[in-house]
Amino acid sequence: MGIAQIGRIILLSLLAAIIVFVIIEAKPSKATKGSPVILVPGDGGNQLWATLNKSSTVHYLCTKKSDLYNLWLNLEELFPYLIECFVDNIIMQYDNKTRTIHDAPGVNVYLKDFGNTSTVEWLDPSQVTLAKYFVGLVNALVKVGYERGVSVRGAPFDFRRAPHDDGGWGVALKHLIEDTYKINGNRKVVLISHSLGGPFTLYFLNKMTPDWKNKFLESFVPIAAPFAGATKIKRMFSSGDNFDEYVINAITVRPAQRTYPSSAFLLPSSKYWDDDEVLMYTPKFNYTVNDYKKFFMDLGCPSCWDLTVDTKDLIHDLRAPGLPVYGIHGRDVDTEEQYTFDASHKFPDAQPVIKFGQGDGTVNMRSLKSYLKWRKEQKAPVTEYEIPGGEHLAILQNATLHQYIIHNILKL
Repeated sequence: MGIAQIGRIILLSLLAAIIVFVIIEAKPSKATKGSPVILVPGDGGNQLWATLNKSSTVHYLCTKKSDLYNLWLNLEELFPYLIECFVDNIIMQYDNKTRTIHDAPGVNVYLKDFGNTSTVEWLDPSQVTLAKYFVGLVNALVKVGYERGVSVRGAPFDFRRAPHDDGGWGVALKHLIEDTYKINGNRKVVLISHSLGGPFTLYFLNKMTPDWKNKFLESFVPIAAPFAGATKIKRMFSSGDNFDEYVINAITVRPAQRTYPSSAFLLPSSKYWDDDEVLMYTPKFNYTVNDYKKFFMDLGCPSCWDLTVDTKDLIHDLRAPGLPVYGIHGRDVDTEEQYTFDASHKFPDAQPVIKFGQGDGTVNMRSLKSYLKWRKEQKAPVTEYEIPGGEHLAILQNATLHQYIIHNILKL
């Protein structure tokens, strides 16, 4: 999904399988006055690490074997030629018999420091400016007394996957919430998510009992959440997406982009796009939300349809989470809405003409606002805070957002 510079790269590589979860042991904190916070990242929103033991590679520059190394975000691997190695290492394999997803042969991907904030604050361990993620919010929380790894913690996950096959993330998140509650003097936890982390967290909350949520959770704060999907995903499936980085060939990365369950999970919802609303015009057919099967068969990607079948009903009804909800999102940023392929933009091997509409630059406004239906479905309050010009990724560094969370949600 398109976002400023590094954000525009992020959806390129909805990476990696969760193999190991290690919750950081933390000591009780007496400093924090507000509720403890757990951060749930979005697309590309945490570091991922990998080891390689491959029998072959796609290019002589690629490495067959490696010790643990930083796979995402590693800016060096996005250069020409090396990106072919990167794509080959992050592509997933779908088993249509077991309906499960797996890493590429010879690739094992790991998370580091689950429970800490280290891998969600910066996408690149070298902490280059382009790789900022939750660091702005964490710094703001630390200034008012929060402690990294104790009262503000991180719950990274495999953002290639969909929540029904999350590699153990839901179980790990439950334990992390209970542990965070305990070490912070039995204070309820606030879950703050960004982007894809919102739908992931909603799926998790819908699985938990009311009694458990009432005991351990204070509120849910989805930031820039695509609860009803985003139109840009359809273009990514059709033509690939180089996110306006001219050195990246969209067709080169397209095979990997088509293998991620989370991409299918984020297709525009038929609950929020009309049956006759065309999302993509082509010379032979005009595709709506009711034509996903034909769309994928026309692309020659039956596994894409399998992924869609597996994920389309996971949160289709957007069932209310049963917690106070403080939704935050941007607006007034041009956002992809509709696509046209014509004689000079051949479907699907070229980029289409794009019509833009209202949103945060990545997520369409109707999806950003879709959670507001919960106002009629639960007793707990559901609020909306809009930030004009708040772009999908850049919003996380926005001081207005930080102050709203600290003063209006954490009540500090």
